[in-house]
Amino acid sequence: MAIKEHLINSIKKAMQGEMDSVSLYQNAADKSSDHEVKSFFVERREEERRHYNYLLDYYQQLTNDLQPADLSDKLAAENLEKSIFSDSFIRRIGEDQALFSAISTALLLEKDAIDHYRKCETETDILTLKSFFAMLAKWEMKHYEELVDIQKDAERYYWEANSFEPF
Repeated sequence: MAIKEHLINSIKKAMQGEMDSVSLYQNAADKSSDHEVKSFFVERREEERRHYNYLLDYYQQLTNDLQPADLSDKLAAENLEKSIFSDSFIRRIGEDQALFSAISTALLLEKDAIDHYRKCETETDILTLKSFFAMLAKWEMKHYEELVDIQKDAERYYWEANSFEPF
């Protein structure tokens, strides 16, 4: 397989992963009537949608034999600060089976994205794409770490809500 074709296929796989995340976060937002929880999932959906659109731009550039544009100015505007979640937010996630499951599934999608973007970064010699994939891996790592924190903190409420007891 030619290098360009391999890169295009890698971008298509990444686009599919981002759309899976968009759908997951949208479904979770739809399942919550709580403003804070809904806002969290909508914000995540929009971040993943932006990632998808960046990938779509690169896909279109590569398939049209254009030189990949430098998006570093746009990428620098993305927020990489760690979010702080209230205890009531964590409780609402833990007490709702669908939302707790959405967090667990999102963790898997984020981990897969991190691995894929790191691989893509090593497989391209195009500096703008190398930098882009490194930034995407950073964003997804931020998401992953926050989701781990949410899951870990919400687990206590999940166990209480479902009356699980150790043997």
